[in-house]
Amino acid sequence: MTAWIGHDDNLRTFSSAMALGKLHHGWILAGLRGLGKAGFARKAAAMLIDPMAQHGALIARGSHPDLITIMRQPKEQPKEGEEADPAAELKRSIDVNQIRNLQMRLTTRPGLSDKRAIVLDAADDLDRNAANALLKCLEEPPTGTYFFLVSHSSDRLLPTIRSRCQMLRFDPLNTEQMSNALEQVTADLDAVSLTALVQAGAGSPGQALEFLGLSMELLEADMAQIIETGDIDNAIRSALANKLSLKSAQARYEAFLRRAPQVIADKARNMDATFVLPAIDTWEAANTLAARAVALSLDKPSVVMQMGTLLASIQTHKH
Repeated sequence: MTAWIGHDDNLRTFSSAMALGKLHHGWILAGLRGLGKAGFARKAAAMLIDPMAQHGALIARGSHPDLITIMRQPKEQPKEGEEADPAAELKRSIDVNQIRNLQMRLTTRPGLSDKRAIVLDAADDLDRNAANALLKCLEEPPTGTYFFLVSHSSDRLLPTIRSRCQMLRFDPLNTEQMSNALEQVTADLDAVSLTALVQAGAGSPGQALEFLGLSMELLEADMAQIIETGDIDNAIRSALANKLSLKSAQARYEAFLRRAPQVIADKARNMDATFVLPAIDTWEAANTLAARAVALSLDKPSVVMQMGTLLASIQTHKH
């Protein structure tokens, strides 16, 4: 999937600053998860360290010496001679040792280029000590060194980090952009399923692709019916609770928990002022329930019924 879909303004901003020689040394790429911010960071980094596109293969393999990517590390490092498992469980944060290793690398000269690019994916994952160590790098960056901080919650970054970077905000994609992005990687998807994925993605192609193969069109239809009718006899939510409680339905259960608060938020945006505040309360309750359900492994049927009740409480025929 191209990193540029829907982000042309950001590309123009970066390219213009680069062409004028006024490129800031620190960039925060802020926006929802799954918008292509990390892909944008890698493309922008490539423009800096490989302007003649001579080393594309090295960059693609992650072995270009002047492109440093910092991410959460696996809890268990692979043994010598073993390849890293892409599905391995990761540590909870980027720790200070990773930033100290970066500081050591920054004392050396770039290898193939006169510039160096550092991508943090995501800067939100920095623990407190790591964030403070990164701040020192941003305060006195070596000449020709540029930082790209991918952030899904930029307001949670240290204010001192935000103040030393230029912000690029990535907006959710519109329906047409979402369709174009998804069609690039889901060419065989039928129109109904594609429409449901676009809707479930809520402007984020990455989120939509996480829902691929989960029959989102059925979940979306059930949620819409609960909202529209109020599900007076509990029939829809009871059937949904039975289906999503199966062990084999874990992924669909988690997708439901992610989508239900978003569906409520979408409805709230289109409500009259009289009903907005109660809808916001419902959205907050849905978010809290979703977070607790996963973190505390709450009873699935009960969670689905409760979430269904929250959806039913904003049924459109009342407004």
